[in-house]
Amino acid sequence: MPTSGTHTGTPVTGGGAGLGNIAEGLPYTLLPPARYAEIMQISMPHFMQLNGVKAPLRSGCDDIWDQDGRELLVWTMLQAEELIANELGFWPAPKFMTNEPHSLGLDGVRSDWQNAELETDWGYVESYGTETLTLVQADAVVQYSVGNNNPFDRENLAVIGTSLYADLTACANPCEVAVFFRVADGAIDAADSRFEIRPLTIDIDGSTMHITGESSLFVIPTLWNLTEADALGSDDPNIWKWNFEVSNLVAAVDVYCRTVTNALPVTLRWDGVCTCTSVCEHSTQTACAYPTDLKRGFFIPRPATGANVYTSPTYWRPPESVYVNYKAGYPLDPKTCRMNANFERAIVKLTNVLLPEPPCAFCDAAQVRWHNDRKVIDPLTPEAAGMPWDLYSQGALEAWRIVKRFAMGRGGKMGR
Repeated sequence: MPTSGTHTGTPVTGGGAGLGNIAEGLPYTLLPPARYAEIMQISMPHFMQLNGVKAPLRSGCDDIWDQDGRELLVWTMLQAEELIANELGFWPAPKFMTNEPHSLGLDGVRSDWQNAELETDWGYVESYGTETLTLVQADAVVQYSVGNNNPFDRENLAVIGTSLYADLTACANPCEVAVFFRVADGAIDAADSRFEIRPLTIDIDGSTMHITGESSLFVIPTLWNLTEADALGSDDPNIWKWNFEVSNLVAAVDVYCRTVTNALPVTLRWDGVCTCTSVCEHSTQTACAYPTDLKRGFFIPRPATGANVYTSPTYWRPPESVYVNYKAGYPLDPKTCRMNANFERAIVKLTNVLLPEPPCAFCDAAQVRWHNDRKVIDPLTPEAAGMPWDLYSQGALEAWRIVKRFAMGRGGKMGR
């Protein structure tokens, strides 16, 4: 049974009212929330709602995060990532775009539309296709040990394998590895992005791989359901804090390889030329995407079947529109699988600017950084006046300096 941080009251498993054994996950961000905590020098056990003898509070202003605090952080990070991506012309890390619409059947479109180029909304296309998660190992055992001479004798190292320290069948490259909490531990669905465990270290050696991570990331998800607000006014207002003990960490996880299925990433859509059962339906045909400029996102949609084998179009008139699926974003570091450090810095700083107040456990170094990023600057300086976000603070200015250096040009392409 999970043990609470104060050893009083009744410990809970999956505490939220009406939630049963289902946990409350967090929306997926490009920068993992735990990576934000690392950069801000926030204690990882405290960030993941753990304390106790093996993870003691460090000072009078130190505190523990709950799921409400993490959720506020994630909402703000999502806003920061979108603001940055809109100015860059691409996302700061790869993500999947699904059924992105593009108009084609407009006056002036060339008659040989099968050679007409379209441009994706986002640059740095890695490949055209849809996300595929292939299960490598269900219920992969997680072993915990004391690493790096931890002064609190805390089992801070998590190692994933099919048995004690056994290696797993490798994915093609480290950045394809995806580890998720199991439904048995509170995840809403298998391989649910809200329950992915990040960041992790992946070591591929031939046909096998070794996965390690900070053990605090593996806290049983249902323990997140109990928050500080739930405990206010109770006999034990600290019952939502959990001791750092291996019994409060999951015993197993599910390991997947995340790849791209390239077959037929495009759907051609015609209107007014079909014998449909409804006047509000489109006639559709599958198609492939012939890439002409991956960095800028230019491609040519061509009708296809099977493994992107060309076929004649259903209709020779240009389609009204196309839907395209693709993966795009600034490349990750191929060894660490982390976002480019410049974009990490920009997201953290803009997140700090957007946070209305420091969340719980903003103390010492984290609090200093938050205050520094929120220092007001003169909006009338030429550099500040050029910022697109109307956020006149030091952190926003430093984020803008990074963004404008990497931003992609907005010009068109001749000969389209």
